[in-house]
Amino acid sequence: MENKIIPYKDRKNAYIVVKKIEEPYGPGSEAVISIGSTLKGDVENPTWKVHVPISIINSVVHGISESVLEGIDFSKLNEDECL
Repeated sequence: MENKIIPYKDRKNAYIVVKKIEEPYGPGSEAVISIGSTLKGDVENPTWKVHVPISIINSVVHGISESVLEGIDFSKLNEDECL
């Protein structure tokens, strides 16, 4: 998976960074999806990060879609190339 770098719309040098990390905690550890945020433009080392184990990523995405995405204008997201 190539890193996905998503710029904030209203902040200069601010990004969300999404990437897959294999064996993040050493040999044999489960791969994770790392979601980071930087307000300083450092996409290689975001200030804030969360690691979601691959084994539960579908549940996390489902939870986000159920609790956060209600009322979002998906046609607008498509226009912004977020989908």
